[in-house]
Amino acid sequence: MAGREGHIGIVGAGISGLSLAYELELRGYRSVTVMEQADRVGGKCCSIEYKGRTYEMGALIGLPSYGKTMEYMKRFDLLEKGPLLDRGFFHPHGGKISQIPIEQMPDFAREFKRLPALMSRYEAVREPGFKPMLPELCKPFSTWCNENGLTVLRQVFMHYFCAFGFGNIDDVPAVYVLKLLNYDNLVSFIEITHMISWPNGVTELTRRMADRVSDLRLTCEVQQIRKEDTGRVRVETNQGPLFFDKVIYTAPLQDFAHRTELTREEGELFKSIRDEKFRVYAYRVDHMPKLSGYIPGNMGLGSRGQMMAWYYRWADLAETDLITVYVAENEGMSDAEMRENIESTLAGLGGENIRLYMMKRWNHFPHVDTAALESGFYERLESMQGKYGIYFAGEIMNFPTLENCIRYAKALVDRYF
Repeated sequence: MAGREGHIGIVGAGISGLSLAYELELRGYRSVTVMEQADRVGGKCCSIEYKGRTYEMGALIGLPSYGKTMEYMKRFDLLEKGPLLDRGFFHPHGGKISQIPIEQMPDFAREFKRLPALMSRYEAVREPGFKPMLPELCKPFSTWCNENGLTVLRQVFMHYFCAFGFGNIDDVPAVYVLKLLNYDNLVSFIEITHMISWPNGVTELTRRMADRVSDLRLTCEVQQIRKEDTGRVRVETNQGPLFFDKVIYTAPLQDFAHRTELTREEGELFKSIRDEKFRVYAYRVDHMPKLSGYIPGNMGLGSRGQMMAWYYRWADLAETDLITVYVAENEGMSDAEMRENIESTLAGLGGENIRLYMMKRWNHFPHVDTAALESGFYERLESMQGKYGIYFAGEIMNFPTLENCIRYAKALVDRYF
């Protein structure tokens, strides 16, 4: 394919930025620069190595229903299966419980039988982006469940949504929950079909993608972006000014308003974005149950700072004493208090010789509330695509999973490039 004209700048080398660079390459662009302020690529694709094995401190797994992710894995020669994911459900003070109490199983079966027909009304949610926005999906997800008679399934959705830092279903608009847990994805979680768990870590995918980028600049902090009278876009960085024909911004949009000139109305739009403070702890623990676990009792509104889930990676293949633990940050608690909560829970689950190895703190799940959705947040944001020579991709545009970020990146390139 002949090279396409134009120098494209991409801000951010997470999965969105790297997917954009790859999709642009496929379309013949030969002048693409990716700017990343960190000293590594991947963003929340963050794998660490401990005693010769990889562990995930950010993105955890993929699902068999992630079609674009599977396609990328095939293209980058990453089809090898990793450790199996076996899981259970536990009481906050220890002791295994059923995901669905036995007395609720008949109601669960009735609700699950109705689910395909109900979810078929929202097939548009599977498409990249958030247009058109259906009014009933602007409501908090728990309200949507109550209106549709999903009193038992509501709990199941909660387990897989809340445990990994996406907020509480009593607050979060329904459209975000359905972005993560469409029917196929929900079934994958329930049935525990083979999850994608990357033996060399999810970071290996982003590393291989980054190797294809002709001009990757790490520790490159973007300070200001503005369109010049010539039509080119000037990007001021700590490495000096760079000039592009178009720029795609994938970094957190909460910071975007400080880096360019916007109208007052546009600035207010970006101020409406919120995120979740989420922590992933790696602990060395002896005698933990050899499976991953969810703790539903720690997923309510009043449970921030409590351990919601843990991942016992490699349990089926090797002895390991490292597990990762997932906690919604409680800003009213000190680090020591949150660690005390975690370690008390680990001990209740049978853990001994408990030692903290490391912790990662994430600003996670950028989103807006019901009022912002109802006022047309996404319609207004999409109307800004290309204005000032700048386009938007990244987590908030389609939900922060590998699959959703990849699919939106491809759709953006298809539409505008």
